[in-house]
Order: sequence, then C-alpha cells, then structure tokens
Amino acid sequence: MVIDLTPLSKWLVQSPNQVVAVRSGEQILTREFVDRVQHWICALDQQQGKKWAVYHSEGLDFLAILFALWQLGRTACVFGDNRPGTVTQLAKGIDGFVGEFPSLESVIGKPATKISRIWHWFIPDPDFVAIEIFTSGSTGDPKSITKTIAQLEREIETLESLWPSEAGSVVLATVSHQHFFGMIFALFWPFSSNRAFESKLCEFPEDIIHRAKLYSRFSLISSPSHLGRFNPSLDWGSISSSCVYLVSSSAPLAKEDSIAVGKLLNTQVREIYGSSESGAVAWRVQQDILLDAWWVAIPRIHLEPTEAGTLSVRSPYLGEQGQLVIPDRVEFNAQGCFKLIGRVDRVVKVEGKRVSLESIERLLLNHSWVKNVHALTVERIRIETAVVIQLNQAGIMQLQETDIKSLIVEFKEILSEHYEAVVLPRRWRFVEEMPFNQQGKLPLSNLQALFDKSECKWPQVVGKQLIDGKLILQCYIPAQLIYFDGHMPHMPILPGIAQLHWAEAFGRKWLPVRGRFGRLEAIKFQQVIRPGYMVSLRLDFNDESKKLSFRYESKKGVHSSGRICFE
Repeated sequence: MVIDLTPLSKWLVQSPNQVVAVRSGEQILTREFVDRVQHWICALDQQQGKKWAVYHSEGLDFLAILFALWQLGRTACVFGDNRPGTVTQLAKGIDGFVGEFPSLESVIGKPATKISRIWHWFIPDPDFVAIEIFTSGSTGDPKSITKTIAQLEREIETLESLWPSEAGSVVLATVSHQHFFGMIFALFWPFSSNRAFESKLCEFPEDIIHRAKLYSRFSLISSPSHLGRFNPSLDWGSISSSCVYLVSSSAPLAKEDSIAVGKLLNTQVREIYGSSESGAVAWRVQQDILLDAWWVAIPRIHLEPTEAGTLSVRSPYLGEQGQLVIPDRVEFNAQGCFKLIGRVDRVVKVEGKRVSLESIERLLLNHSWVKNVHALTVERIRIETAVVIQLNQAGIMQLQETDIKSLIVEFKEILSEHYEAVVLPRRWRFVEEMPFNQQGKLPLSNLQALFDKSECKWPQVVGKQLIDGKLILQCYIPAQLIYFDGHMPHMPILPGIAQLHWAEAFGRKWLPVRGRFGRLEAIKFQQVIRPGYMVSLRLDFNDESKKLSFRYESKKGVHSSGRICFE
C-alpha cells in the first residue's frame, strides 16, 4: 500500500484522519492532537518574541508546541537537554521558554486550560525558519543550525522515496526528539506518513520489548549507544516477527553489534550517516559476508571527496548554500560509495608537539583487543593526552590473565612507534561502555568527567556478560578508592562491606533484584583484594527465594562469596 505524505506545512489545514501517537497502547487521534495545538496556541498567543526555546520529554506535546509556534509565526529553538547549564549557555537571543524547564521561573510550562478562540489554520511560507537546533560538536561549543519548513519536508520526502512506510506500524525510539535525528525519524516522518509514534521514549531494552508487544507491527529508531547494550537473554523472540525495520544513527555502529541486534529482531540494521546540519546523506547495512560495508548516498544527495580528502555534500535540503563539507576523511570506490577513515579537525598540542587524537585512536583501534577508543586532552599541571578504551571480549579475557598495567604497556609500545614519549597518553580509563548521552552522542564533557578528581567509590567495570540470567562483571580495582583510605594504610585491602555494597548495587542495576535488604547468608572472605587487582564479580539472582548470590574471584582464586537476602 502506497502512503501519500501530508506535508508538515499543510497538516493542520488538511487534518488527515489518523492515529497521531500512542502511549503504551492508548491511541491519540487527529482531533485530540489538533485540540492540543489549540491549547498551546492560547498559552502562547499573548506572549511576545519570535524565538522560543522548546523542551518536552513527551513527543506528542513537543510536536504540538512546534505546530503552535509555527501557526504564530515563531521559530522553535530546540536544545539537546534542559539542564541549567545548557539553558544558561544558550539563553542569549531567546525570547521565551515553553515546555519543561524546571530551572526557570518564567516559562510557559502547560497548555491553556481553555480555548479562548478558534484558530483558523494557515500554511506557513516554505522559507519560514521552523526550527533552530543547537549542537555541541566535538569541541563542546554550541553551534546554531536553522531549518526551514521546506527543508524538513524535502528530507521526509527523500526518506519516504527510499523506504516507503508500512501503514499501521508504530514507531518506537530510544533517541530523543530533541536531537535532529530523532526529530526527523521518530516524529516528523511517521507523522507525515500516517504512522503513529510512541510518545514516550524507550529508555531501556525492556521498554522496547514491553511496548512493541502492544502493536502488531513496529519500527525502532535507535543509536549505537543503545544497540550495543541489548541483552540477548531478554525475550526478543516475542517481538522479532513484528519488527518492520531498525534504524541507527549518531555514530557508526560496530559490526558485531549490528549483526547481533539484527539477529535478535530478525531484521537488518539500517545505519544513517549525516549530521544535524546536513541531515541524512548516506546509509549502509553491515553483513557477515562483508569485511566492512561501504556507505551509499541517499537519493537526491550528491557526495564526492574534496581535495583535502573530506566529504563534500550537495543536497536539496541544505538550504540556500546547497553544499556542505563534513570534516570526515573518506575513501571512495569506483561505484561512488565511501568509507570513513577518520576526522581531520582533532590535532592538539601537547608539550609543544602536534598530536592527532584521531591517529592515536586509529592505532589503538587496530589492536585485536580494542572495540572502541576515544582520545582527548585533560589539563592537570600541564596539558596531557588521555585515552578511554572499551575492550572487546578478547581484550577482557586477556585482562583476566594479566592486569591493566600490562595492557597499558602494550598499548604504549604501539603508540611509541609513532610518537615521542612526552606526548604518549598519561591517563587511561577502561570502560564497559562509552559515556554516551541520551541522544547517542559522546560529548567531550562526558569523557572528561571520567578523569575528574572526584571521590572514587566504584571499581572500573571493563566487561559485562549476561549468560542464562547470570551476570559476570570484569572489574579493575583502582588505588584511588576511598575505601583504601585509613584501612590498613601500609597494606591496603578492600573492606568486605564495600564488596557487599557493590554486589547489591550492580545486582539492582543489571538483574531484576527487588525488595529491601533482609540479611546475609553464607558469607565467606577467603582472600584479600588489593589495589590494582583485576577481579570477576559473578552475580545470580533467584527470583523465588529473593536471594542474590555473589562471588569475587581472580586468577588468585575466590576472594569472597555469599548471598544477600531481600524481603
């Protein structure tokens, strides 16, 4: 069945009869959405100003606010989050705030309770600036990007021509509509193609399964940060036959994650390449038989390499300039497809020497133990290079046999073949997953936070496995832990109470542990755990008895074990 798109600019005038959104199975129809737009217009009508900041956690209200602003001839300024620091940083030039801004007193937080007058809908001018987006970029400095309503409509038309929508399917998302990718794929496109979207975000994999079961057919809009955390032991089989398609963007998806998720949901993962400024410009599907899938241009998009080896984009939804250069280095093949081979704008100075952070990442990523890596600089007495590494399964197994210091020595030897000793990374962090934000981006601030001199209360979790409902965590014990302070200062050991606290906390985070702490059973502390140890924490929760079994072990043997009982 071919679906006719309803342009965003004409939607209120035409008011097509459709299910606009759903909330855990509850349907929101056209009449209710139009009524909600009317109420938001009445709340905003008497307010002055052309540029209004918009934030709302629910997709339905976010969309209604946008349509209300457009009918009033105002631009929606979309922040990635509503944290006080973000609001303060981006408030300059904003005339008002509408939606959820708890740090502000002067904000239009709710729609009007009554409709003071019936609004007669009109079609906005195609060149009307509908939204202004603020992105952080790799430097953390906010960048403003504007989009006309015609640009938005052209991108939706292009996506629909490439992947025709399936009538009756519901769109779920793990990425926020406050981010441009989520806004287009999880709101604007389904809204224009007569498909319902789930108004609430799926924050956890369990949310996806629970909500997908409510609908006969669904599509999922996600990102590598979410897809990489899918637990294969969950009940994916109950929804795999109803998945229409799965889209991932914000960053390239690891091939192993793409294949694994595709098998769980019985579909291929469509990866989208682009940016908030360019929109979607290319796509790919990774497969077992391919060493590395090439990116293919989306219809109506012209891509070619620049003289500097970066990517030149010509697109009908780029606005007046029509052309943009993305600072990714690319390699094209004879068919016009390309591969990404790194960024060009991440050269820093350390000890007076120029260092390519991208080059450090590439060298480390070539190692058979590394799944993901990000290099950055941190400022101590001087500027130092730092590295955050996510190990793959082979790396985690190697870590169990040796220790983190041995891994760092090996990684430094690789880098020392290319860089002088003074610029080699001095700070290393090993993580189970990268600190992505809700939009699936990896802000510089999140990486820098891993090196903050705050109180250290937790081990570094560098690996996680869920096998038949049992959790295995690979944990590095840093010397900076507060539990070592004053606890046998000449021979520091990890207190038993800290081991119990970690076991309970990680059990509640990754296993279905519920209830209040009751008592301890069969507790044994057999060997001490010292700074620098690499230990495995094994957790198993029995739902019937409400008992969490734990065991800390390393190559030295079992350190402690027991059961935590809940009521």
